[in-house]
Amino acid sequence: MLNKEIRRSVLIFLAVFAVFVFAVIISESINNTNIINTYPDKVSIAVPDIVSVSKPSQEAFDFQKSKAATWLIRLFLGFAVPAFFLFSKLSAGLRDWASRRTKRWVSMVILYFILYSLIETLIYLPLDVYTGFFRMHRYGLSNQTLTQWAVELIKSFTVNTVITAVVIWVPFLIIRKSPKRWWLYLGLVSIPYLMIGSYVQPVVIDPIFNEYKQVEDTQLSSKIDNLLAKTDIENCQMLQVDKSKETNQMNAFMTGVFNTKRIVLWDTTINYLNTDEILGVVAHEMGHYLMGHVWKSIVFGGFSSILVLYLVYRLSNRFLAKSNGSWGFGKLSDIAALPLIMLMINVMLFITSPVINAYSRNIETEADRFEIELTKNNFATATATVKMHQQSLAMPEPGYVYMLWNYDHPTYKFRVDFANEYRPWEKGEPLKYQKYIKYK
Repeated sequence: MLNKEIRRSVLIFLAVFAVFVFAVIISESINNTNIINTYPDKVSIAVPDIVSVSKPSQEAFDFQKSKAATWLIRLFLGFAVPAFFLFSKLSAGLRDWASRRTKRWVSMVILYFILYSLIETLIYLPLDVYTGFFRMHRYGLSNQTLTQWAVELIKSFTVNTVITAVVIWVPFLIIRKSPKRWWLYLGLVSIPYLMIGSYVQPVVIDPIFNEYKQVEDTQLSSKIDNLLAKTDIENCQMLQVDKSKETNQMNAFMTGVFNTKRIVLWDTTINYLNTDEILGVVAHEMGHYLMGHVWKSIVFGGFSSILVLYLVYRLSNRFLAKSNGSWGFGKLSDIAALPLIMLMINVMLFITSPVINAYSRNIETEADRFEIELTKNNFATATATVKMHQQSLAMPEPGYVYMLWNYDHPTYKFRVDFANEYRPWEKGEPLKYQKYIKYK
């Protein structure tokens, strides 16, 4: 029988989540009506250098509706799945099973986590199959066979589970050694952990899933080198990755630190955009490096985790005390407490998502600003933005609630408008990021 306070907390949370779902639905409906009534049917160029955003296709409306629905389902599962492990005592049962297989505490923790991850993956599997395979094929965004998709899923599960299993005992050891200060130590430890992860991922993890190589188009590669030479960016590789085997969508990203830093273009981006548009995309990623967004995000993430983990510490201990041992464990240092900790982390991430996303959208806007200042090609920036988002059936603007909780980049309507309007050199104004740009 659940403690009265725990029952009341669960009911309050369910009520709040229901209101949140209603807010998302209403917000999306209002937004769709606004887009239908205000956006032009076709993209038009008012003057040679201004791009307008057209009304999205019916497919895009349908895709957004499906994305919002499955996002809400996945969000709910983020709370329901760990709660299931707790209230069913499955977590305690897994711990007991693992304890009978090994006498070593570290081995027991690892074995427990592998089982936990496997069961969690199976619970999510129907949703993952639908969103990752069937829906992507329905809207013409995937090039994978079901077998190829399944192989990638298994590889992803294996890599993520192995990496986490290797270190999962560390936080529980810290909790055991310092039950009142573990949140602080874990938050501080997360900074070097994130740094090491950023260093290793490009050269160890990413190649497991895709092939990375030098940009094959020699003329494009030469122009990219010229663009890089306009700044003081150093030791940055320029690569392309074979994403066309998976998808028709376009993207690019920067990854790595120190001598592993690299800018990566999806081969679809190279195939579907013209040279000026590709150079703009590269300039955007250069901006992230030059403005130190990688390091700032690591430090921001580390210190933010201290606050989040402190709240997790307070809430977890409160609910654990109220449980009176009904979950099969009495300390947070018990590996069986993992779903309780994960549940509290997911609640905190849900609450803080708008702030985290706002920070991310801000640095993306600054990277857009740098792109424009470096290339001075507003038109290419705007047209690339339109092409990349329309190819992915993205909405020019989502509902406001969905945007706050789910958008770590600005809306593509905002980015196109910014590209159209930001021209400080035409007004004789200084460039904000002139210090990063050198002219020969």
